[in-house]
Amino acid sequence: MFGQSLLVALVLTSCFYRETAGRRFLHFPEPANKLSWALLETTTPDLDTFTTCAWIKTIRTSSGPILSYGSKRHPRSIEISYSPRGHGYSVIFNGMSVLDGYYGGEAPLPADGNWHFSCVMWSGVKRKLDIYRDGFHTLSFPVNVSHIAGGGDWVVGHTHLEAMTEGYPKYPSFVGYVGGINVWNKEFVDIPGLAVCANGNEGSIISWNTVTKTSFKVATYAASPC
Repeated sequence: MFGQSLLVALVLTSCFYRETAGRRFLHFPEPANKLSWALLETTTPDLDTFTTCAWIKTIRTSSGPILSYGSKRHPRSIEISYSPRGHGYSVIFNGMSVLDGYYGGEAPLPADGNWHFSCVMWSGVKRKLDIYRDGFHTLSFPVNVSHIAGGGDWVVGHTHLEAMTEGYPKYPSFVGYVGGINVWNKEFVDIPGLAVCANGNEGSIISWNTVTKTSFKVATYAASPC
């Protein structure tokens, strides 16, 4: 316990660090109005479909993005967050909230302090968004988005617009634990198997175990959510 606390203290003291690879999870601390983020260094092509999955643990429902993607030219291309509203999710594509006012989602991702496995699947051809919780399909919703531009940055815990080391953030940071993020440029992913750690199907765009992570004011630690 002391060793883990020391590691966390050292990482937070250094504030800014780069990890070339690893299975460690990220801890985004309170308060939400302070900058903390992790940049996932990868190259992203233009997208007409994607699937992203992550392990998440939090007790907060109103903090910032779990995962954000975009560029200066195409801001907030993808942003996935908790929402205190009935469906439990906030999803932004190309700067537009695609779930605003919709309360029909079943089994929203709970902010109960336990690990949960969340996946978002989008098809530009089908103009459809699907959300999965703990391996089960919980929401399907039409979206009028057919294309997401490549060349952007993937940021965990904060909007990509503010992944910097100074300044007062306009947007809140995520508060809680995130890990195991994988992103594929395809729809067909074994989500039930991933939810019980039954396969090692790593992402084609982001593979959590191999992607380089550059983090600011984020602690890392080992965890096994399954």
